[in-house]
Amino acid sequence: MSRKRLSLKASQRGKQLIQEARTKKNDQARKDRIKEKGWIEPGWDMEAIFLKEASKILEPHRDWDNFGPYAVGLATWRRFKEAKCQITAENFIAFCQVLDLNWEEIKENETDTNRDLSEAPSLAKFYGRTQELDQLQQQIIAQNCRLVTVYGMGGVGKSALVRHLVERNEIAKRYDFVIWLPLQSAPPFPEILIKLVQFLSRGEQETGNIDQIMQYLHRQRCLIVLDGWEEIIGNHSEDYTNYNLFVERVAKESHKSCLLLLSRRRPKNIERLEGQFVYSKRLGGLSYEDGQEFLRTEGLSGTDSEIEELSRRYNNPWILKRIIGSVNSSFGGDISNFMMLSIFVDEVTTDFLDRQFQALSQAEINLIYWVAIRRNTALWNQLLQDSRQLLTDSHLLQTLNDLISRHSLLDINKEEIPVIYILDPVILKYSTKRFIFKTCEQIKQVFTSGVINGSELFITHNFITEYPKDEELNQEQIRRFVKPIQQTLLAQFRSQQHVETQLNKVISLLEAQGYTSKNISHLLSAFE
Repeated sequence: MSRKRLSLKASQRGKQLIQEARTKKNDQARKDRIKEKGWIEPGWDMEAIFLKEASKILEPHRDWDNFGPYAVGLATWRRFKEAKCQITAENFIAFCQVLDLNWEEIKENETDTNRDLSEAPSLAKFYGRTQELDQLQQQIIAQNCRLVTVYGMGGVGKSALVRHLVERNEIAKRYDFVIWLPLQSAPPFPEILIKLVQFLSRGEQETGNIDQIMQYLHRQRCLIVLDGWEEIIGNHSEDYTNYNLFVERVAKESHKSCLLLLSRRRPKNIERLEGQFVYSKRLGGLSYEDGQEFLRTEGLSGTDSEIEELSRRYNNPWILKRIIGSVNSSFGGDISNFMMLSIFVDEVTTDFLDRQFQALSQAEINLIYWVAIRRNTALWNQLLQDSRQLLTDSHLLQTLNDLISRHSLLDINKEEIPVIYILDPVILKYSTKRFIFKTCEQIKQVFTSGVINGSELFITHNFITEYPKDEELNQEQIRRFVKPIQQTLLAQFRSQQHVETQLNKVISLLEAQGYTSKNISHLLSAFE
């Protein structure tokens, strides 16, 4: 009967010591090389030197200065220094000797071995979310959920929430193994399999398959966190198929383990699995109370009403951190002057929201624009009227549901009857600016080419809504949309007469299609 080979991995503190020792050895070796040769020759490889020195320890009877390959490979050396999975004890001890480190001070203890949070976000300040944490704990422990999905808009705090969840005593005591794996770079499924097999086998297995992972989940209580599931959604490759096969088996087979998925979007295939042992939690923005606690704890000052209003304007934690940084650097932490500004959307926030919009269909983007044009007052019947040229009733309903339930970019005001569809203030300002920019680009393209494809925003969206007649809203639409588009075109072409001539040509190209005639007439009227 063969003996099990002891395996070891560096702790997080050990990983830091390894990095420091490598840097020190590298610097000293370069100095010695320059002193000996006068320069560093091309191809000089310090990693190879480390492997050679380790080989001399592992197999001292061989002449490693003149022969190869080495007794240990580069992949094993990388696993050692990255501390992401275990390697054999003899290799671990040899590498520590090469770096002049005490291996017993570098290795994980037994508790560390069963918890791998090396790729999880660090534990940072956390505000509120007590109800959400309790709900997730209830589903995982009391309801024995095997598959739990936490989804919501980017920056809303999904990773921070779950990071604090796994630190709760009730969760920590329940599971024999806890591992956190990021999916932001859409790693191939075999790469994830290898990490899981090596971790759950404590380094006794190098590779494996889904069947073996499921055996571990049946034999012991395991909590696996996959962070960034949106990177996997919609990728119709073999990897995507295997990821989903794994998730379905976790959901359907009987065991006491749990798979936690974090995603910016609600996965449709997982939605179909929801039931007794499968749970999905949508994470929205911070409550007004939690937002106020966040702002005060971060040291911002202002009146109670100013703090409350700021928490109502901004409820996304990532955006709030941007706001806090700006207020601290520009106003010394006093929000009074900042509150005199309109909704704050800087270039970094714009880039952040651009990435959110990249995951949307054109129908979803169009619907956001219709809500933005109505300035957060849109009713169902009004959206039916606005979208009648592009969407059927059922398509509009599906698109609404997806924006609310899957993407978390649209919400409803339930306090109003009938309900009103609304955008977060930051998304409202961003989508307004985006609509103006895209419309101007499309108009300029028509000016240049004289060709209209029929899907331009000035055809599909009415700048000034007519159903129902609302003079106050119409005046805001002129101020928010018509005037900025007109001013942008005027700044681009620097001639009112030229712009007017070109706009009249656009009307002649497609006078009867969509909202073209009305919108161009609105732009021409703005010159008067």
